[in-house]
Amino acid sequence: MCQFVGDLQSSTGSLIGLIMQTSLFIMVVVLYSLCEASSTPGREICDVFPKNQLVKHGSDVVISFRAPVHSVCHNKTGFDPSRVSWKLNNRMIADGYYNMTDDSTFSVSIPNFSLATGTVEFLMDGHVLSGTLIRTYSIPQNISCIGNLSGSLNCTWDHDQYTTNTSYEVVLELYDVISRKCLDKKFCRSKGKSCKIEEINFKDTQMFITVIAETPAVKATSAEVTYDSLFATVKLNPPEKLTVEPELNGLMVKWYSQMTSEVSFEVRLLAAGSEPVVKNVNYSQETTIKLSEIKECTNYSISVRCKLGVWSEWSQNVTHLSYLNVSNVQINLWRSRSVADGKGKRRVHLMWKGIPPSCKAFDEYRLFYRRSHIKTLYFSLYKNHTFIYLDENMHTITVAAFRNNTSLAEASINIPSTEDDLTLPPLNNVRMSAGGGQIYVTWDKPNLTVSGYIIVWNSTEQNHMWQHTEETHFSLKGQNFTLYTIYLTALYKNSPVGEMRLHAYAQEKAPAAVLNIRAEDIRDRKVEIHWRPISPTECCAFVVNYTVFYKAQHETGFRNVSVDKNQHSVMLDNLKPSTTYSVYVQANAAAASSKSNHYTFSTKTYGEDYLIGLIMCGIGLILLPVFVVFIIVLQKKYVSEKFPNPRLSSLSMWSTQKCKNPWNHLAMPWDCESEKILKCQVEAEDRDVGKLTARAADHSSTIQETAMITTPTAAEKENAVLVRPNVLELASHDKEEKRQPLQPVDHQTSQNRPGLHTQSPYRIQSPVTSPVDSPKRTFRGTAKPRSSETEMLLKPKSQNTALPTTYVTVDMFEKVKRSTK
Repeated sequence: MCQFVGDLQSSTGSLIGLIMQTSLFIMVVVLYSLCEASSTPGREICDVFPKNQLVKHGSDVVISFRAPVHSVCHNKTGFDPSRVSWKLNNRMIADGYYNMTDDSTFSVSIPNFSLATGTVEFLMDGHVLSGTLIRTYSIPQNISCIGNLSGSLNCTWDHDQYTTNTSYEVVLELYDVISRKCLDKKFCRSKGKSCKIEEINFKDTQMFITVIAETPAVKATSAEVTYDSLFATVKLNPPEKLTVEPELNGLMVKWYSQMTSEVSFEVRLLAAGSEPVVKNVNYSQETTIKLSEIKECTNYSISVRCKLGVWSEWSQNVTHLSYLNVSNVQINLWRSRSVADGKGKRRVHLMWKGIPPSCKAFDEYRLFYRRSHIKTLYFSLYKNHTFIYLDENMHTITVAAFRNNTSLAEASINIPSTEDDLTLPPLNNVRMSAGGGQIYVTWDKPNLTVSGYIIVWNSTEQNHMWQHTEETHFSLKGQNFTLYTIYLTALYKNSPVGEMRLHAYAQEKAPAAVLNIRAEDIRDRKVEIHWRPISPTECCAFVVNYTVFYKAQHETGFRNVSVDKNQHSVMLDNLKPSTTYSVYVQANAAAASSKSNHYTFSTKTYGEDYLIGLIMCGIGLILLPVFVVFIIVLQKKYVSEKFPNPRLSSLSMWSTQKCKNPWNHLAMPWDCESEKILKCQVEAEDRDVGKLTARAADHSSTIQETAMITTPTAAEKENAVLVRPNVLELASHDKEEKRQPLQPVDHQTSQNRPGLHTQSPYRIQSPVTSPVDSPKRTFRGTAKPRSSETEMLLKPKSQNTALPTTYVTVDMFEKVKRSTK
């Protein structure tokens, strides 16, 4: 225990000693650094200059960075221009504004510095080494001073304040025009951007005005403004108490002015759609002027101003309507072409142009026409058209304006009878366009001589206007987004003929939205979408076409299909079964488009097309085996190679050539030439020959049969008899087998007798030796190689027989009951 305590004390003492030595070393290093720094007081550092600039708003700024050769940053970084960059408010400045004075000084130029404050930083390899703050100030601008005859001057100005702690001082210097000496100097202080200077003498003095903006950081002095005299700044107050009274031949205008000196006045008249007219008036303290040569029943806006060295502002406008001279009133009446209703009546549209309702010069319109008696219709001041029904006779229509039951003006028109009313086709090549708020209509002059044209237009059912012209063009100034209906009619002998109706917009916007979207005939992969078409009379554009947008719920983008404006349905195909779709219809006009609300529908799981396809596939699968069997039967019957049935064969004579050429053994009877007597050797099949030879060698006997063939007579050809040997012995399993000979059979009647068969001439026949080297069998024009069986039959025989021998296979004959012995 004592040993442990001693070791612990020893370790603690060592640790304390080490700490003391380290602290001493640090203190020495710090003192050395301080001494080194104090021993070189002129040592330079790396920094940006000038620091914290205050520059005029919009001026050019140059910032530099100096790194002396013996500075610490220069030695550590090794300056390279490619590593230098500058930033303004954390945004890189283009290197085109960089500059290098020497190898230790870099600078950047910032033209037209227009920020309130800005931080400029110098970077080396993207690391900031130093920076500075730049602030701007602006000077007061747009100084304007207005003087008053009482001897005061009110000045205003504009200034961009970057701090609320800004005050202004206006300095006014008055100079003698001749001696150029300063006569007086006045000051005005303000916290706002205006200031009023009092007690200024009206002398022949020149004024110089400056405005100083003061902030805690800077004083900004404006440019100097010069006025030749105080009168140059004076503006008079406009006249007061302006009144206008209408008279029969003009307007009486009155006003009042506070000016006691001689002043001049001007009266300005402005009518709607006309240029202003200014009248000069001589001075009087209470001025009155009568304005003549004005339009009747017209609204005029009137204002007055005065002048005393300088002009005052115009007074407020006063608007008044001029009187109407009733003796000059004229009414024009027009009627459209009558339309028969099939009941002996005609519907006629009457329109008239009379006194503007704003004149209020009359009380009502009255329309007179004779039906069974004279009938009178009454209309208000604002009514300018009506529809009446007439019979087939001629009628005279009269419209009159009445005031106090007295007719002020009237107009009449004759409507011919039904028989005399002309019927002509409408005008040709009518063209319509719109632009700049105007609607333009042009047409071709007809071949028929006409006295003019009538153009009727209306924007509503109550607002009908019309105009008579002899030109073949017409323009109408219309309101934007308003539908106008225009009727164009030619006049022939003062009767309307060939009326044509047009629709036009002076300016279009988006058309009305499509409504009543519905899905019909919904299937698994297609659907028919219907919607209600937009009428041409609906606001506010003509539809050019419709576009149907649709997509499934899981799809991100819409598919679309467009149709003509006259088509109001579309078939959507290539859809997915049992899927929900969203669809909307967009109406497209020349200027804009409008979209309908979204409509959703779901396709069916299995539709008619799917079921029809499934049924057709089933029927196809069922008919496929039948079709295959049918093809096989046809192939066997008409295509496959046919072999004759020995039972159905007949006896025929072989020619000498056929005996020599064993490969033409299938010749048909009608191909045979004239027959001759010859001996032919008919060999059995290879397997039978081998058996027969083997048995003959074992028993030292041979089975021979000699057939003598003689030339038949004509009678014998009809009843050919097949002669067979009495007994045919064949070796079979070391025994002889005998068969009973066949009875003579008539080959012509053998087909009708069961059990009887004739010998077929279409059997394999070959001579003892092959007459050709490479025989081939030709069937239907195609050469076929010989079979192995044929090759064996064509081998030469080892023994030559003196007599021709005939070998007959038992397969040639129909199997009969065998007799054994």
